[in-house]
Amino acid sequence: MQDSELGILISAAVSGSEKDRETIIRHYRPYIINAAGHITGRYISWSDEEASVSLLAFNRAIDTYNGQRGRTFLNYAYLLIKRDLIDFFRKEQKAGHSNQDEECEEKQSLHSYQQSLQEKELIEEILEFKKILNEFGILFEELEHYAPKHKDTREKMMLISHQFVSLPEMVEEFSREKRLPTTLFIKKTGHSVKTVERYRKYLIALIILRLHPEWRQLSQYIRIPVGDEQ
Repeated sequence: MQDSELGILISAAVSGSEKDRETIIRHYRPYIINAAGHITGRYISWSDEEASVSLLAFNRAIDTYNGQRGRTFLNYAYLLIKRDLIDFFRKEQKAGHSNQDEECEEKQSLHSYQQSLQEKELIEEILEFKKILNEFGILFEELEHYAPKHKDTREKMMLISHQFVSLPEMVEEFSREKRLPTTLFIKKTGHSVKTVERYRKYLIALIILRLHPEWRQLSQYIRIPVGDEQ
């Protein structure tokens, strides 16, 4: 979803349009559940309480977002989700552990600080990744839709992307033309045209990640290997 379209939908939702609010939420459901999973450090399904907390936080972000403050909507929504999940965890901890010793609190504080640094890096990397994806006509929020459903197919695409970045002439044309040189690549490697074309956008995303091994947080977040990793 383009920023201009999102801005229009947010304005309409704030003005009372439930239809536009539902459109925003439906479009960003993958983002909401992924954000919850990253913040909690575990798999989250829509049946978990953490998912409900995250959804409510995202809904509140629609009502309170101010684009004039120089922050993207998704960045702002992520911060609200994180804040509400932290509050949720604190309440859960108080209910189950009324007496925590000082050493435990210090360890938790250090862990929280380290996690906040990683999350800041992740947000910055996602913004850079989104910008490059847009140059190829791909939206970050739709990557889950483009991804193969079967693990073996995903692994095959990872291997194909690794092979692609090992060919300098392919990388050069890819970076210059902002498109996948499908015909030339297939001619050189013998891969199936059907497979490459079917998952073209997913493959482009993999290639971009491999070309940016410095995005360590992002590669872990969406579980795609970068650089020379297999």
